[in-house]
Amino acid sequence: MKRTLTMIASLLLLMSVAIPAIAQGPITINYVTFVPRMHAIAKVLAEDLKAISDKSGGRIVFNYRGGPESMKVPAMGMGVKTGAVDMICISPDFYEQMVKGLDALSGSTVPVPKHREIGLYDYLNSLFNPIGIQYLMMVPMTQGDKFHFYTKKPIKKVADFKGLSLSGTGIFDDIGPALGMVPVAMEMGEQYTGMERGVISVCRGGLDSVMAYKFYEVAKYIVNPGFGTAPASLFMNLEKWKSLPKDLQDYLLTSLYGMASATEKKHDALDQGALKAALGNGMQVVEIEDKDLFQKSIYDALYRRGVRSSPQTTEKLWKMIHK
Repeated sequence: MKRTLTMIASLLLLMSVAIPAIAQGPITINYVTFVPRMHAIAKVLAEDLKAISDKSGGRIVFNYRGGPESMKVPAMGMGVKTGAVDMICISPDFYEQMVKGLDALSGSTVPVPKHREIGLYDYLNSLFNPIGIQYLMMVPMTQGDKFHFYTKKPIKKVADFKGLSLSGTGIFDDIGPALGMVPVAMEMGEQYTGMERGVISVCRGGLDSVMAYKFYEVAKYIVNPGFGTAPASLFMNLEKWKSLPKDLQDYLLTSLYGMASATEKKHDALDQGALKAALGNGMQVVEIEDKDLFQKSIYDALYRRGVRSSPQTTEKLWKMIHK
């Protein structure tokens, strides 16, 4: 009898420990993106996070709260820092305001799956952790060929850019003048109207932006080659990150980087689909004849911008990611 009571007591003790854990349910991560819900970055990220959630056995769930319509892009950095939102996907135009020198990441030519190997993950967290933010990963895209210019008239040489007005902000405030253009401050979503009204004569962005923002209606030419990297990245509130069990932290990182190559292929396929659609909507690709000068002008501008902001950070990053 005494043995039976002891067994029952032990069982009840185990249940008392297990029930609260079950009742707690999955850990929910609320997140926002700097691009609209239907943008390729937001769509692919949602697919990847759902796969991670599904394979976690219900331990973690990602709740998408939306894009710029749910939280103004300039406020996202402070939002993840203060915990108003758990996780953000944001471009360096805005996270560079929190840690100086990170515009150099736009010059990356090293594939995302290798970023932990080269020490980029650890180095960026040494910069972000002190301000209450956990860096997770750069959105996996082809490095060094992401951005393009979209124009109303054909651009055959670097000299043809001289005097044109470009949608500015962030790195393009330096890239534009390096090519002879005049930057005009505006966000991605404002470019269509700016082009339509003649405020700017050059749009910029990835091929996915052509269809997402309907650039094909206001621009006729896609300038080739592409250049640079779009280092939109995932960040989490540091306290939220620390609240995750260690094995769940490891699972999330291993999953993100393990899926990176497949994710890059998804973006490549979407880019090719966007290019095909743009051409189908009347756009044309124009190749720059002096492309070496074109590329050198851009990367030199990126490097100078970074050095001006933070020489030490830029030097370290450039050695890591620009090969």
